[in-house]
Amino acid sequence: MSLFKHQPLTTRPQLPVFSQLSHEIDRLFGNGYQMNNRHSDLLADVWQPSTDIEQRDNQYIVRADIPGVDPKNINVSMDNGNLVIEGKRESKAEEKQDNFYRLERSYGSFYRSFNLPDAQDAKKIEAHCNNGVLEVIVPKVVAEKHKKIEVKVD
Repeated sequence: MSLFKHQPLTTRPQLPVFSQLSHEIDRLFGNGYQMNNRHSDLLADVWQPSTDIEQRDNQYIVRADIPGVDPKNINVSMDNGNLVIEGKRESKAEEKQDNFYRLERSYGSFYRSFNLPDAQDAKKIEAHCNNGVLEVIVPKVVAEKHKKIEVKVD
């Protein structure tokens, strides 16, 4: 995944047919194309946490919503300039699907990978989890902007 500057969508009035179509697509697929039908096993174990990436002068800050994920089940790594966040949200074994009227929460493994454009200092990456939000701080390698080179006489 490449980084692009966030540009909010402008609000324009939609034709009623497109508004209804958009609503039906959202209802059918849910957020992030998650299946909300308890009989569908196709995407039952697939979900992706919503993620924000903030770029600052000296670092990137990556925040991922991971409510219900045990921090012990999260792995964060750096691989050739790609920040990889993966983990698993486990379902409670005692819950029986037959008793539910509606099942929308997703369980299973997730995998996110982000290609960060600047050089990173992988040894100084920090990750913290608080209130269901994973925050990964990725420092950039600081390059000297100007350095005077002494000319030696041989």
